[in-house]
Amino acid sequence: MLVTKIAFTNMFKNFQSYLLHFVSISMSILIFFTFMSLANNPLIRKIFLRWEVIGSSLFSSSAFVLILFVGFFIFYSNSYFLKRRKRELGLYSLLGLRKGQVCAILVIENLLVYSLALVAGIVAGIFFSKLFSMLLFWIVNLRVDTTIIFSGKAIMDTILVFLVIMAYTSLYACGMVLRYSLLQLFQNKEMEKNVPRGSVTLTILGLCFIGFGYTLALQNIDESFLWHKLKFFAGFGLILLSVVVGTWLVIRFSMPLGLRYFYGRKKVHYRGTNLLTITSLRYRLKRNANTLAMIAVLSATTLTIIGAIGSFYSGAIHDVKRENPSSYQILNLTPNKQKEVDRIIRRSSENKLQYATQSAYLNVPVKNPMKRMPYEFYANSRHFSFISENEFNRLNKIERNRNLSISGLSDGEGILVGSDMTRIPTKLKKRLQNHIFFLRSDDQKRELDTVQFVGFREFPLFNTGFADFTVVVNQRVYDKLLTEFRPEQVFIYDVSEVDHSEKLGNRIQQAVEGKVSIWSNKMSSYFSNYHIVSILTGAILFVGVFIGIVFFLATGSIIYFKQVTDAYSEEPGFRILFKLGLTDRELRQIIAGQIGPLFVVPLLFGISHSIIAMIGLAKNFDVSVKLPFIIVASIYYVFYGVYYWLTASNYRNIVSRHRHD
Repeated sequence: MLVTKIAFTNMFKNFQSYLLHFVSISMSILIFFTFMSLANNPLIRKIFLRWEVIGSSLFSSSAFVLILFVGFFIFYSNSYFLKRRKRELGLYSLLGLRKGQVCAILVIENLLVYSLALVAGIVAGIFFSKLFSMLLFWIVNLRVDTTIIFSGKAIMDTILVFLVIMAYTSLYACGMVLRYSLLQLFQNKEMEKNVPRGSVTLTILGLCFIGFGYTLALQNIDESFLWHKLKFFAGFGLILLSVVVGTWLVIRFSMPLGLRYFYGRKKVHYRGTNLLTITSLRYRLKRNANTLAMIAVLSATTLTIIGAIGSFYSGAIHDVKRENPSSYQILNLTPNKQKEVDRIIRRSSENKLQYATQSAYLNVPVKNPMKRMPYEFYANSRHFSFISENEFNRLNKIERNRNLSISGLSDGEGILVGSDMTRIPTKLKKRLQNHIFFLRSDDQKRELDTVQFVGFREFPLFNTGFADFTVVVNQRVYDKLLTEFRPEQVFIYDVSEVDHSEKLGNRIQQAVEGKVSIWSNKMSSYFSNYHIVSILTGAILFVGVFIGIVFFLATGSIIYFKQVTDAYSEEPGFRILFKLGLTDRELRQIIAGQIGPLFVVPLLFGISHSIIAMIGLAKNFDVSVKLPFIIVASIYYVFYGVYYWLTASNYRNIVSRHRHD
């Protein structure tokens, strides 16, 4: 009864001391529960099943990664919370409580904190679930009416996961009580006795490691001798190793070197509060070097991953728009089916017909493709799809002249049209232009003609799935091939409000094929092609950002808890300084000088590493990284700015709470 009373009294009379720990757990529960609510949302499951993408399984599998991050976040919060309470736990033993009773107090307190946090986190998560559902559907560009979600499975999963985490943190707390003697509980952590001096040699070595990693990351993978020898994963591992080692060496040995320089310059050292700031930093750096290097590298990794996902998402959306110039393209319609499709489109009140036309192309097999061909060649069943230059120019004009017009082609010359033309390496383009392709008859027994590429156009004329590897030739060559192959007739329709044309597309497909399916050999729809890509890449982006936010919270918390713990140990020293006349302005300067570098250093290294990684990514994978990276980096800055403000405010409150005693 005594143990329970002490636990309840501690909790409710000194709740301010537990507030940060409680908020950390509540935030973790809110994030995890919201994530699991989305994974178990029947509406999301239905939509992902409709579009046949891995959305729901992606959420479920990513939950494991989220558990690791959340567990790490809470464990760090709990360990620093306990270190701050060491004297309190020692006082219990001094007053006659057995170690088993002290353990019982900690377990009961843990149970109370987690119970309240579970209620707060789950209730908040239920209300936030609608907001996050709306955000997900906005990313994938779907019009869906969402509601507040109440998922029993998500609640049970959340309770189970956090009960396990609570049990682990309780065991850790009991282990600390049983492991430490009474004297150890009352002792403060010893200050570093040896001041780190730094090293010019090791600093230069660290910069060389980072420079090597940067150089390797910025090289073209296809053309680099080193990448050719190392292969992809070995090269990636070497970059990571060199940057990690280099970052640690620079942080560990350059900062003490700089502080030693200022320490030796008396005008700087004795100016204002620099005497206290520089002296404190010299002792802090050695024990914080590992943490700062780890945060810098992990922050860079997270920024790069989220930036890369964002870049691939925006790139994929851009590609699907340029690869589908028309709302609907349908193969080989009979006259009756054509009339039915025309009637359905003209009766649509929401989607007005912009234009309708017909075209045709010839699928021709190739005898001697190169060993390495553009992806679109394989997507086109290893065939070339031929159209005449007159037809190319006619369609190009209808589709808003996205390509330069073509004229004056000689026999045996061709222009290759496809979105891959912007991505394939220059060397491959040259090989394509230097190669003479032999065309075969449909029965593969006769050679018909040859074609050699003399140019490229990057905007397709036909939607995805139709004539993916289009070759433009002159009219004479086309007419000659027309005598050997049956043309594929393409009926092309473009309508307004194409982003909201799902119902119209379903009616057209039902009339053409007798069923509705996102996969079709006869019909290519902009809406379907767009949403297959947007839902898959959008779901991956959503999950990546979600986990990234948790990671930013965790890394910011590591610095926060370290500095708050130091604040409690340095409180007696500040009490003396207040008696000597330390002002509020001087206090703010000291705190900014002591904790500012611990936020700025990993921030700068993290941004620098991720910028190089994103440039290398853009160089090798032809994706636009600027806007996604700016957005992610801005969020990162905001998180660290908030954490710096919280740390500085709490540090100031802790060291000045007994100012007037």
